[in-house]
Amino acid sequence: MNEHASVVQVSRHLPAEGRTDEVAGVLRVLAEDARKAPGCFGAQLAASDQDGHALVLIARWESAEAMNRFKQQPEYTGFEREIEDSLQRAPETELFTTA
Repeated sequence: MNEHASVVQVSRHLPAEGRTDEVAGVLRVLAEDARKAPGCFGAQLAASDQDGHALVLIARWESAEAMNRFKQQPEYTGFEREIEDSLQRAPETELFTTA
């Protein structure tokens, strides 16, 4: 198996006022679920040094296919509905692929 991620997904979440702990808790569980998924090399929640309010979820994937398989699992499909009212706006997601 390839030991290097070919896809890195970075999602920025901006919690609504007073909802940071709630959003962080949901995102930590999501990161734990992703780490267990086939083809995931790691997932973690981080704080931004550029925006102290932003929570950034970073996941490294073997391939886009592995990432998309996880996104079809109940662990992923339900999380956005769970926190949508706790965010200022929809998350911003960027994918980086091996060049």
